[in-house]
Amino acid sequence: MSFISGLKGIFKRPIYVIIVFSFIAIWIGILLEREMFHNLFLSNLLIFFGALLIGFNIILLLFSFFKPFEEIKKVYFIIALILALIIAIFFRESIFLPTFTLFYLISINVNLFFTAFFAFKVCMDSSTKVDDFLYRKKKIGKILRVFEFILFGLAFWFIGIFFVGFFTRTLTPFTQVAINILRIIQWTNLFLLIIVLLRLIITKKFAAYITLFFLLAFFYVIYIIFDFLFGKLYGTESTVPLYVIGSFFVDLILFFYIIGSIYDKVDFLKNKLKLFRADTIAIFLIIMKLYVQVSKIFDRADINDFLLFQEAGLFFIFIFFTLLFGIYNIFTHKHKNRKN
Repeated sequence: MSFISGLKGIFKRPIYVIIVFSFIAIWIGILLEREMFHNLFLSNLLIFFGALLIGFNIILLLFSFFKPFEEIKKVYFIIALILALIIAIFFRESIFLPTFTLFYLISINVNLFFTAFFAFKVCMDSSTKVDDFLYRKKKIGKILRVFEFILFGLAFWFIGIFFVGFFTRTLTPFTQVAINILRIIQWTNLFLLIIVLLRLIITKKFAAYITLFFLLAFFYVIYIIFDFLFGKLYGTESTVPLYVIGSFFVDLILFFYIIGSIYDKVDFLKNKLKLFRADTIAIFLIIMKLYVQVSKIFDRADINDFLLFQEAGLFFIFIFFTLLFGIYNIFTHKHKNRKN
């Protein structure tokens, strides 16, 4: 998978190993502080190291406009760390409090856009790769792809019915929102399915992968729904360890997929985006993600509103990408030549 080669490239560079694993350590620390310890010392420690890492990354972000990281001398990284340490000591609270609402809103929207796009990309790439594999089976490829279309279509149908029934049996104002979301998904998928069938009739080309895409996208939307419901019921504290762990790993996998995909396209970015290198984009995304996570430590009423906005925004942006790039992919995806 292409993003894995991108991750391999990242982890060959010590500076990224330090940044990424420091970020993950702070992220885990925040989860533990919110869900288990509620300790003032731990909160202050996480704020300090969060400010330190943000300051360090901001300085590296400025460096990345001029040179790729592999061409920067080690002494400049040491200077960046010293400056970040000064920022963390004297300005750690001002990083998160005075500009909290504005910068948090910027950070959360950046995260929404990239998370929704790459979640869509995971679903679409996975489904087309399965379809490409079946397409290359010369003798039985057509039969297998029809079977693929029917099998995943039925799976999507029955799983959809199960969740609609589940939310209907526990009907509350919150689960009514979930049912409305599933209706939006239903109409979106029906629209894409009509396009697939019309294209099949007119051009004899069959996007058999579409039902697998529906199924994978549906699972991601269910994850968003439960994230929304838990946010409504418990605010910034879920109190359900299994959910917290599961949500963390979903976010972490998407985070690795995003930065891995960016670095897999490093040459493309270098040629197309003269000012913004892969380093610039990756560090910027880490800053945005880190800021959102550290900000969750603060006990502010508007955090809950932002978190709920995040889930709603993530869903609608994901649906937008599903429609826009789903239609584009239906007409432009080309199978590789069949093997004998």
